Amino acid sequence: MEQRNIIKWSEYSEYTELTIPSGEIWMSESELVDLFGVFILKLRNAIKALYKEKLVNPYEAERTIKKRDNLYVTVYNMEVVMLLAFRLNSFQARAVRRELMERIERNHKPFEVILTAVSGIGN
Repeated sequence: MEQRNIIKWSEYSEYTELTIPSGEIWMSESELVDLFGVFILKLRNAIKALYKEKLVNPYEAERTIKKRDNLYVTVYNMEVVMLLAFRLNSFQARAVRRELMERIERNHKPFEVILTAVSGIGN
């Protein structure tokens, strides 16, 4: 059985917190349903729409892993999770979007672009 990192809601006595582990993230349909608080049919339709619109390719975004004897599960990568966070409309999806945006803003490092002009040689 393969070890995977997943994004999940952690419940504490007074609040619920989104836990995003470091490392490569691969999540099953049932884990995505729990994360986004949607029905399985809505999730499957959203994934099909991502593929149909060619926002992500199935051969890059999903893989099948073995859980137990004769039980195989399809899992989706972080790119699919992020796209679903912006496609689905639920309280949990909005919370995931907010957390992802906060993490991007917090880790964003400003950069500078330096342009140099070279005059023609031999003038």
